[in-house]
Amino acid sequence: MPKTKESVDTIVAVVSPYLGETMARAAARAHCEKLGIAIDGAEITRDQLDALVKKVAQGLNIFVGREKAAVVVSQIHAAIAGRAS
Repeated sequence: MPKTKESVDTIVAVVSPYLGETMARAAARAHCEKLGIAIDGAEITRDQLDALVKKVAQGLNIFVGREKAAVVVSQIHAAIAGRAS
């Protein structure tokens, strides 16, 4: 299982070029809070990670459109998988 902070950092790194780092980090943290995911170094479950990425994707739809958001979500999954290896 990946650590929550590492996963959030990866999501922020991928989303930052589209939203800026501050907004990407704030969005990821807000979604974690809403989903009850603690960003304290604890491990994140696959279900929690999927829910977090889904929430981030919904926000991205507004800023970059559905097609680009789908591409960014694929990049997020690839980056997280790359960290796990």
